[in-house]
Amino acid sequence: MAKMKRRRLSWKPSGSPQVVGYKLYWSEGGAVTYDSQSAPLGNVTAVMLPDDIVSFKPGNGPLKIGLTAVDELGNESDMITVSAPYQFSVPEAPGGLKIESVNDHRNASSPDPENVPTTPEPDMPGSGPVSEAGSAKNVFATDLSVRQLKTV
Repeated sequence: MAKMKRRRLSWKPSGSPQVVGYKLYWSEGGAVTYDSQSAPLGNVTAVMLPDDIVSFKPGNGPLKIGLTAVDELGNESDMITVSAPYQFSVPEAPGGLKIESVNDHRNASSPDPENVPTTPEPDMPGSGPVSEAGSAKNVFATDLSVRQLKTV
């Protein structure tokens, strides 16, 4: 299953004592109306989209979202709306993923990492380890992405 960014949709509760829940409406690319796709929400004041609404499966366009308060008889309030300029969709997955075996013999195009020449970097500040002959400084040499510590 793809991973989609979640969005929290929240609102202030209706002041009417007969309200038993809310209803969410949504429409892609056009006005949201009482005939748009919808889902009952229950008596909550926030939902997480798309997680909390199983039927919420919009495509790639911007959304208009509407919300109504619902009373015990199923009557609905006027609809409040908001535009959602972001997408509630995921990109298409890449294709053609494969794993192949390769010839284990090394050739001139793939050098042995043990024999790759290194380029020393400038001395690092600070004191290094002390040997019997006195103090020494650290010099780092790179081997592609591997660093080796040499005492000079």
